[in-house]
Amino acid sequence: MPFGRRSLLLSAIAALSAACTRVAATRPPAATAVLPAGFDRWNQEAQGILSDGLQTLRTFDDFQAFRVGNASAGLVWDPPTGAAWDEATHVSRGLHGRAEQLFRGVSTATLDPPVWREQRSLADATHNLLDLGDALGAYRDRVDTLPPGDAAGGLELLEAAWSQWDAAAVGWSISRSEPIACGR
Repeated sequence: MPFGRRSLLLSAIAALSAACTRVAATRPPAATAVLPAGFDRWNQEAQGILSDGLQTLRTFDDFQAFRVGNASAGLVWDPPTGAAWDEATHVSRGLHGRAEQLFRGVSTATLDPPVWREQRSLADATHNLLDLGDALGAYRDRVDTLPPGDAAGGLELLEAAWSQWDAAAVGWSISRSEPIACGR
């Protein structure tokens, strides 16, 4: 079978390029870093902070609905219980300190070099908890200054606190959805 000039030229170019290409050196697989036990403790603390923040936000939602109901005289909503309000107040005023303690623990821990990325990622996620504490505290402080009958004065801060909770929860793979039990 006779080769044409074009076929011969393309074959020569293909052979030459195959011979001149460099074979990439294979890298050994990266060793997976074993996370120290401190990571589990930090994760549990962060999940506890988020859980407390979520419960506080739900109590603040109840309070906000109660204020709106009283201001409009249309929707009747029960206020949060005294115990729930006291707990929400306690959490909103102390959550920043808890988050700061966790952030310091994560960011100042001396760990093996292979886990520095995980430590940095955890510190970033923990820093969002500080912002959540600030947002909860800002709403609670605003409530103390609302005049009677003002139902909308703190709504913007409550929405900001919910947004901050959502942003912080992403770093810990947590959502605020709840499973619904189906009765038979």
